[in-house]
Amino acid sequence: MIKKFFCQNEKEEIKNLKKEIEKLKKENKKLKFQNSFKDDVISAISHEFKNPVSIINGYIETILSSNLPKELEKKFLTKIHKNTLRLTGLIDKLYLITKIENKKLRIQKSVFRFDEAIKEVLAGFDENRIKTNLLPVKIKADKNLIQIVISNLISNALKYSKKDIEVNLNEKYFEVIDKGIGIDEKNLRLIKEKFFRIAKNDWDNSLGLGLYIVEKILKLHHTHLQIKSKVKKGSKFYFDITSLKDKEYLL
Repeated sequence: MIKKFFCQNEKEEIKNLKKEIEKLKKENKKLKFQNSFKDDVISAISHEFKNPVSIINGYIETILSSNLPKELEKKFLTKIHKNTLRLTGLIDKLYLITKIENKKLRIQKSVFRFDEAIKEVLAGFDENRIKTNLLPVKIKADKNLIQIVISNLISNALKYSKKDIEVNLNEKYFEVIDKGIGIDEKNLRLIKEKFFRIAKNDWDNSLGLGLYIVEKILKLHHTHLQIKSKVKKGSKFYFDITSLKDKEYLL
């Protein structure tokens, strides 16, 4: 009887021990993922921040050590301002990606005109290569997050294309079309992953987070990013807005 009691006790202890081991394994896996993400972020920051910081320092040293004409000084200050904006953009993306990874990104929906939201974003681009065809469409979504999506897709298209790009909105889709370098089939499967970039050039300070952020925001809105592309022909990035249209407000 006593032997039976001890056997049952041992079985219970072994069972509990196995549960604890499984729990520890899960925690260890979680910590490894978090450490891997932190390493990726640190590596990306050190590489991508280096270029604009070096440019800013170079211009500041020149201004401080030389008696420059006012016109040239203004030009240098404009360059400094442009690169500080690039750094701010990178920091904003890192902050957003941290919220996404920690599942703390919450959407605050409101009803607004999608076409007007697009125009607000376009006003921040100093570009004459953007051609638009925008139908008036009302949607219910998080306006700030949707504008981040719009901005990232347009920035991406301008970066990889020297020709005009198209920004279109109809009753079903929002799309950005470029005639740039295109994406080969193997990269199409990877392009929405964190820190992935098509071209790793010195001038590309994207961190490889733009499309990853786009996809995460769209998933929160029950839609997703779709891509069609041909190498050396260009790409189309688009998403279905049907789930964002609130019929009650479209009357």
